[in-house]
Amino acid sequence: GTMTTPLALPSAARVHLRGSPVLTPRSTAPSARSAPSLLVRAEGKARPYPKAVVIGGGWAGFGAAWQLLKHGFDVTLLDSSPDPGGLSAGWRTANGRAVEAGCKGFWRHYGNIDALADELGIQPFTPYTSSAFYSPKGKEVEAPVLGDLPRLPTPFGTLLYTSPYFTQLSVEDRVSALPLAVDLLRYNATTESYLEYDQKSAKEVFLGDPQNGRLGASEALYDQFLAPILCALMFAPPEQLSAAAALDVLYGYVLAHQDDFDVRWCKGTIAEEIFAPWVKRMREAGGPNVVLGGRRLQT
Repeated sequence: GTMTTPLALPSAARVHLRGSPVLTPRSTAPSARSAPSLLVRAEGKARPYPKAVVIGGGWAGFGAAWQLLKHGFDVTLLDSSPDPGGLSAGWRTANGRAVEAGCKGFWRHYGNIDALADELGIQPFTPYTSSAFYSPKGKEVEAPVLGDLPRLPTPFGTLLYTSPYFTQLSVEDRVSALPLAVDLLRYNATTESYLEYDQKSAKEVFLGDPQNGRLGASEALYDQFLAPILCALMFAPPEQLSAAAALDVLYGYVLAHQDDFDVRWCKGTIAEEIFAPWVKRMREAGGPNVVLGGRRLQT
């Protein structure tokens, strides 16, 4: 048969679908905190709902299962951890301190996460805060909450408002970043230019080639700021990164809009503040077995 229900599935999730097509929508009986769009199983109806199994309980897996539930599927999400949430779940020490694997900030352009929090009726985040970047020498730079400051044309607001907060780099080192503006204008101007940058490493582009007349960032700016921030954002050193991908990230997180680098944090662990209420809502909609954590098959 053919499937007549529209789907919006995150491509990162591995989803196996089987079952008959959706012939009619399920009746809508949301709880008091349910979003109006959430479809739940009709009481007393024995129809062959399409079935789906989602493998992996991180953001992508939960997103896939959530959308499938809302489109009328009988869903089971499987994860090897007894408390699904992927790398974002985190845990608490014996003393009750929250620990997470990596930096889990929530930036202004995370509109999908904001929409999810609104849909779940939760308020898991702190206000937007200033942030600082440290190297072995100490604090390198602090970023104010740029969204609270008068808006200037991109990227002048970002550069102007953060400039006074650089504590280790000289003015000359900071000015040496200007050649990167040319790369940011060129790298995705055409498909050919993007592929050209994709063949080069971020280190190669950022440091330039002075012997051939191509200027780049100073070694101090590269070593103390650019290389570490790329490691933090992309989890790899610049010599292993595509220059095109690195410029994509710098543009998206820093330069596209003045307030793009504004960040806020979860008030507790992401598992407690977001995934736990998400699991509760999914089980209200799809039954107690919609999310199953822990090993299910021994081989």
